[in-house]
Amino acid sequence: MQEGISIRPPRADEGERLRAIARAAKAYWGYDEDWVHGWAAQGDFSPEALAARPVLVAELGGHAIGFASLILEGETCVLDDLWIDPNWIGRGIGTRLFEACAERVRDLGATRMEWEAEPNAVGFYEKLGGRYLRESEPTELGRVIPVMGLDL
Repeated sequence: MQEGISIRPPRADEGERLRAIARAAKAYWGYDEDWVHGWAAQGDFSPEALAARPVLVAELGGHAIGFASLILEGETCVLDDLWIDPNWIGRGIGTRLFEACAERVRDLGATRMEWEAEPNAVGFYEKLGGRYLRESEPTELGRVIPVMGLDL
C-alpha cells in the first residue's frame, strides 16, 4: 500500500480536479472519449455539491489522486463514486478510499453499503468483501451492470 496517502474531505476549490480524475478514470476503462467528456460534464463538482454529501479525497503531497462520494438512503449508503487517477490505479489507493467510505458509512449510522460496479472493477470489490446483489437498471449506455453490497 502506498505510503504518505491521507484521506480527507474535499476542499471547496478542487471540484475541477475531482472531475478530471473521474473523467480520466472512466476513460481508462476504454470508453469513447467524447462520451466520457459528456458524462463527466454532467457531474456537479461545485463547492455546494461537494459540501452537500460525504465526499472523501485521497491525497498525496497536497494533490488529490482519487475520491469517493456517498449518498445516505436510510440504513443503506450508496457508494456513488470511487475514482482513482489512472497513474495511481493498482497502488492501494482505491482500497484505502473504500475502507474509509465503509468507516464513514458506519459513522452515519447505516448498516449496508451498495454500489453499481464498473464491470472491470468487480474483482477489486470482491477482494474487499463486496458481493453481487442484483443487476442494475439499464445505464445510459444501455448496459446492465452488477449492483454490489457490503454489510457493515
